[in-house]
Amino acid sequence: MTQWHRHTPFGADHGREWEERWEYTHGDAVRRMFDVQVRAGKPLDVLKLKGIDLGEVRDYAGFLETTAARLYGAGAKVRRMTQCPLCHASLDGAAVELAVFGVPYLRCGSCGHVGVGARPRPEVLDEVFAESEAHSSTYIDHSAIETRMTQIIAPKLDWCLEHFQRRTGKSPRTVLDVGAGGGHFLAGAQRRGMAVEGFEKSRASRVFAQDAFGLELREDDFLSAGGAPVDLITFWGLLEYVAQPRDFIVAALRRLSPDGMLIVEVPRVDSLGTMVQGMEGAVIARHMDPTTHVNGFTDASLCTALVDEGFVPVAAWYFGMDAYETCVQAALRADDPKLFDVLADFIPVIQQALDRGRQCDDIIVAAVPAG
Repeated sequence: MTQWHRHTPFGADHGREWEERWEYTHGDAVRRMFDVQVRAGKPLDVLKLKGIDLGEVRDYAGFLETTAARLYGAGAKVRRMTQCPLCHASLDGAAVELAVFGVPYLRCGSCGHVGVGARPRPEVLDEVFAESEAHSSTYIDHSAIETRMTQIIAPKLDWCLEHFQRRTGKSPRTVLDVGAGGGHFLAGAQRRGMAVEGFEKSRASRVFAQDAFGLELREDDFLSAGGAPVDLITFWGLLEYVAQPRDFIVAALRRLSPDGMLIVEVPRVDSLGTMVQGMEGAVIARHMDPTTHVNGFTDASLCTALVDEGFVPVAAWYFGMDAYETCVQAALRADDPKLFDVLADFIPVIQQALDRGRQCDDIIVAAVPAG
């Protein structure tokens, strides 16, 4: 049985960042302790959210449901998962956590990880994502480049550099991003003088990265690709897409320099966003979407995989879009976009409380090689 505990001072989340001690015990093994710098909350410009088009949300959800039917419906070739892909515990008797588009997600009884219980072959998922511009639409919007660079990329890059500097006393010189999307993070790193390299399966995203930033992203397989050691490797929203997340963690360890750092961002399944999407009649257009997100992580499942594959967690950042998701679902149910505009003013306050209470749907973990 995998067990994780955290030791947190009362009122720690009242500050910008604080230190916790995370304790890991696997079976009868000796306990391991990790001192982790923790942050909760991320600024959110609510005005950018107003004026949501409920029709677009429904249309995209319909596209995802159609894709799910193609991947999981009658005649589709799927493979039943017998072991948790994160802690390798047996999934015999695993409970169904929720079903999206009729596709069940199972919860591992050991680490709490949630994943699609019977999955298409990895190459089938890769093909669907690689050729679908709709799946990549968030990352290939030319009109939103600078907004994305300012509000999403810059804070994440600052956080990475802060913790790399804290660990090594210097800035990273080389950055490798796997699942690089439209290349925004690499473009941000390049603007700050770093040498960059990226892998991306989506054809539309690779074209966008070339057009928007002059970046040539690699389409080959990161797991088998070689290359020189790099200082910083980032997985921004990657591991939820892949059948065996630990394979990517192992490959990252091979590519990192001895004092390098791995950054992993994944969706958290134990969140308000997941619970709202589990309600009858929910319209799913993000987060727990089985056409791409075959994994939903817990803090324990992610950290178990990292530690077991030779990494030490050193920092974590909790934030999410749960309040936004809740307000979208309310407006969809009422079929009233004006309702969302009224509720939008409450989103930052509600989300701040959820982030502090760790009921949010996103986490970033920074980890370094154990050696």
